[in-house]
Amino acid sequence: MAKEAVVRPPVHEVNAIPYDADCQDALGPHVDELINRAAAAGWNRTRVASALMYLGAKRLTSAP
Repeated sequence: MAKEAVVRPPVHEVNAIPYDADCQDALGPHVDELINRAAAAGWNRTRVASALMYLGAKRLTSAP
């Protein structure tokens, strides 16, 4: 079984100005990999990105 990649922890405090950019930098490679896997399975990349935005927003308003 392949070792699952780990998301690195934040460098800045949550209220620091660069916190959001730091989070995006930490998650970016994982999102790219997910989009690439979905595209390889036949999903349209634009629709995959849209679905990820929807799923992210949905998780802000509901418990997992």
